[in-house]
Amino acid sequence: MVVRMERLERRVSGRPGALTERARILIVDDDREIRTRLREYIEKSGFRAMCVSDGDETRRALRHTHFDLMVLDPMLPHEDGLDICRSLRATSDIPIIILTALCDEVDRIVGLEVGADDYLAKPFNPRELLCRIKAVLRRTALAPRAADPMGASAYRFADWRLDT
Repeated sequence: MVVRMERLERRVSGRPGALTERARILIVDDDREIRTRLREYIEKSGFRAMCVSDGDETRRALRHTHFDLMVLDPMLPHEDGLDICRSLRATSDIPIIILTALCDEVDRIVGLEVGADDYLAKPFNPRELLCRIKAVLRRTALAPRAADPMGASAYRFADWRLDT
């Protein structure tokens, strides 16, 4: 499965906006080439990006770093990415875009039902993915955050996490 990124060297938008300057994206995919090219493309577009290849690395990254959005391939080694998505929804409101070779209608429906905010099939246009990332970030930035009924035990700001 080849992802076409002919315009990887060309900047997508002249100047990144305030939305992209702060946003940190976690890319979860077992294909090294997709991870590398996607990270390069996203970073050239003004975002910060980190790549991981499986569920264990995903959980480690989420424990140690605040991410504004996750791009998740559900077909990961040793663990189903949909299970990762489902478990994240129980504890986090991080926006998730599923990026996968599974493109049947049922697969899209299941991905959205387990908690994904958007769904894009491979092969994909990286510019479309970038537009979807920006759209999801715009929507989630405007959405009110759910209050924690037990009281907050940790606060996140910039690249810091305060555990009370």
